[in-house]
Amino acid sequence: MSFTDGELTDHVRHLVRNQGPQTTQVWAQVRTNAVLAGRVRGTLSILRAQTRDSRDAAMWTAWISKAQQELSTPPPAPVVAPAPVVEEPVVEPEPAPVAEKKPAVEPPSAMESTLQFSLPDAPSRQQKPTSSAPAVMFQAPGQ
Repeated sequence: MSFTDGELTDHVRHLVRNQGPQTTQVWAQVRTNAVLAGRVRGTLSILRAQTRDSRDAAMWTAWISKAQQELSTPPPAPVVAPAPVVEEPVVEPEPAPVAEKKPAVEPPSAMESTLQFSLPDAPSRQQKPTSSAPAVMFQAPGQ
């Protein structure tokens, strides 16, 4: 962990350039150590400045941005398995005899005959107010 600035820059340059599942694991390990993560962020800023005027500046910017994003994302929360739920058997009480009652709700056919809807006139049927201004006529140039 005690890299010189040059060694750290070389290692970070190699990791940034060679993206893959192994580098994701390395960034996760670096993220756990606050001091090392700070040094790597500084090194990423230096790399961005060094590659700004190169012909591959766009690719380096994308790679460095991805590395910075992986360093700044928090680790995923540990998955906790839910505790098993023990269900007790439900004892159903014996139903009491129910006298047959007349339904409180009318059947649908009876309700339809009592409901009447009235719709307001549609806007297209209403008379539009007349304007005192004359209609505008557009003509093509030269006519």
